[in-house]
Amino acid sequence: MHEVAASITQETRAKFFERGELPVDEVNQLILRSWLRCVEFGLDQSRLPGIELPNKQELNALLERYSQLRRLCRPELDALNGEARDTSAIVILTNAQGIVLDTIGDVSFAGQAAEVALRPGALWSETSAGTNAIGTALAERRPVTLHGKEHFFESHQVLTCAAMPIVDPRGVVIGALDLSAHSSMTHLHALGLIRLSVEQIEHRFFNGGAFHNYTVLRFHTDPAVIGATREGLLVFDDRQRLIAANRRGLSFVQRDWSALDATTFEELFETAPNNMSQPTKLIGVDGGSYYGIMNLPLDCHARPTDCPWDWQDRCHGPSAHLAEHKLRDAAHAAMRATVDTCEGNFSEAARRLGVHRSTLYRRLNKRASSEGRL
Repeated sequence: MHEVAASITQETRAKFFERGELPVDEVNQLILRSWLRCVEFGLDQSRLPGIELPNKQELNALLERYSQLRRLCRPELDALNGEARDTSAIVILTNAQGIVLDTIGDVSFAGQAAEVALRPGALWSETSAGTNAIGTALAERRPVTLHGKEHFFESHQVLTCAAMPIVDPRGVVIGALDLSAHSSMTHLHALGLIRLSVEQIEHRFFNGGAFHNYTVLRFHTDPAVIGATREGLLVFDDRQRLIAANRRGLSFVQRDWSALDATTFEELFETAPNNMSQPTKLIGVDGGSYYGIMNLPLDCHARPTDCPWDWQDRCHGPSAHLAEHKLRDAAHAAMRATVDTCEGNFSEAARRLGVHRSTLYRRLNKRASSEGRL
């Protein structure tokens, strides 16, 4: 750990919080956007944040509800544990709402962090904890590093944090991983460590046969990287529509999450899909050159839902269909309710749900069309 100079002065904070001026030249735009959101939420930076912790029974129920997410991320938490202890830091795993599920790291720092509720059950969304690495990373859907006075609440200025959202193969944010330490110290590679850990977590979604009923393309510009965490991953259904991916795979073909369900294999590559057990050259429609391994699907072509934990070997029996319909109905009701709460603002609703705006609009529009309401 190394000492770090304050990136934001008290005068800069006074300009925004006391005089109502926008310090556009002194503050990173991401942080300024977060401060403005927090003001809109009605938060007061001079007061202690209203973080309420669940009782023991509620906490146990919470941890059990997210037991699969916690197991999925456990290898990375264990791997970062030594780094956190050696650098007087703490590693935090949250769910998509910013509720802390697990903490691991330096015992002495955990005691200090407890004073600002960095412990299981605490809610670290921006609406509750103001500008902070976890809440802001979830709100912005991108990696975030925050030092000292960049935090919204004065009581959080003892922290320096780096966090990144965890995204499933359908582009849905399912949680966040954070590395926090005292603000007088910073880890030069904190965000890099978090990025690497999240990449490993997201890569694990594609292991264990979750997509063995689909066409899976593993590719990279370097054939030696295929099979490793840094490979690009694209998943196609029986009609060769893109239905799942990792961030690197989308980046290679210059697409984002809105491409899911709306893009075909032939719109991405000049080469026709076929079994490739060894790294084979692929040419993208944009002229990009890659090497890939492709596994064509088996007999079943069941569609995945938006829930990563439901991507198990699903059969076509009546009970499976009923469960799938119930899940889709519940998901649609939640999306519709969020849009109504946001008074029809799809951008805000998509942000709260952790999905892309076009994805939210497309699913609601498709449902409305099927019900004859459009």
